[in-house]
Amino acid sequence: MSRTPRSFRTAAAASLVALGLLATACAGGGEDSRAGTGTSADPVEITYWSWMPGTKETAAAFNRTHKNIRVKFAEIPAGAAGGYDKLAKGVKASNGPDVMNVEYEAIPDLVTQGLLADSSELLGGTVKTQPEQVQSLVTLGGKQWAAPFDIAPQVMYYRKDLFEKHKIDVPTTWAEYETAAQKIKKADPRARITSFWGDEAATWAGLAQQAGAKWYGTKGDAWKISINDAATMKVADYWGDLVRKDLVFNQKAWSPESTKATADDRVYTRLGASWLAGVLKTEQPKQEGDWASAALPGWGDGKTGMVGGSAFAIVKDSKKAEAAAEFIKWATTSSKAVEARLSQGTSSVLPADEKLRETAKASFDTKFYGGQDIYATASEQVSHIAAGWVWSPVHNATSIDLVSALANADDGDFAAAFDRAQATAEKLINDRGLSLAK
Repeated sequence: MSRTPRSFRTAAAASLVALGLLATACAGGGEDSRAGTGTSADPVEITYWSWMPGTKETAAAFNRTHKNIRVKFAEIPAGAAGGYDKLAKGVKASNGPDVMNVEYEAIPDLVTQGLLADSSELLGGTVKTQPEQVQSLVTLGGKQWAAPFDIAPQVMYYRKDLFEKHKIDVPTTWAEYETAAQKIKKADPRARITSFWGDEAATWAGLAQQAGAKWYGTKGDAWKISINDAATMKVADYWGDLVRKDLVFNQKAWSPESTKATADDRVYTRLGASWLAGVLKTEQPKQEGDWASAALPGWGDGKTGMVGGSAFAIVKDSKKAEAAAEFIKWATTSSKAVEARLSQGTSSVLPADEKLRETAKASFDTKFYGGQDIYATASEQVSHIAAGWVWSPVHNATSIDLVSALANADDGDFAAAFDRAQATAEKLINDRGLSLAK
């Protein structure tokens, strides 16, 4: 795999140096911060925090097969729902975990707060074996702050039975998608082509990335904010137009209304990351055999976006960093770890490490998708994820304001929400004392 693009490494390094970050967010635990990995008679115990499905099973599997390290697992709230606040308080009180799962979009924020350890020496080799699209998300200032676990390209799930019933071609471009939407409404007036989650920031980020947007970046030693760039506005206008023409359901993300519309055979496609395959299977069990997956419709350049994804990070001031690193390496590169993580059989998480995808595939019963190899569909899209996407230290806070604005765009005026998010992000950068590029 190729390494993180030099232009990004150089720019990010300049920005982080300007923040004084590289001097303050290192492991910082003294000689004992690299504590060894113990023995079977005297194992090292490390603490591991996560809220993600299958992580408790991952820790248990590690403990069954490793005698020199014991992982003490604790379930915490999801990151944005309190998990990251708990981490900050734990680090401040010197009782944080040794290892924690973190979402890619949160890494710059956690790093600039000084909550993660510089893991370049201990995990850098593992990071450099992963796809470039996730390498860049865990690398800041030329240093690695986490090890990727999964990658989440956007794909399209569609009701193949309903498309066949009405003799409508499965769309491959966004122009074809609108045409299909018109045909669906005409053939089945109570139905729409999708339940569009217009209030979900993650969905918009992926769609904007596909179109060539770069919401965040660096310029010299400053952060550059471009949430309302031309590519994003093109996407906002496209979906706003579909809403105004009543060609999609503009529903809240994860809402009962969205779930019911799908259950009632009124939703012909669902757009989301590769992991949505498992969610849809669990949500709509009565529709087994009716769904299929395909590449996300595009703008003609073959690109797709990414929604979500997570990594394992060593927490700042861990006194057991070497043991933590051994656990992380196993959790992100071992087929046994993937088997444990996906042992419940409902997850369709796509490992970042290509060698582990066959193992993941074997854990997923594809009867819901008529026997289709949905892992092949998703894996084929990895190389098409648009390059150059960067998250910022203020994205989590910005997304709260963005979601609020999007939720009020019942008339399809999504563009106004991105203008508001642009102003919010700029203010947050200034409020945190960071440099903002003009």
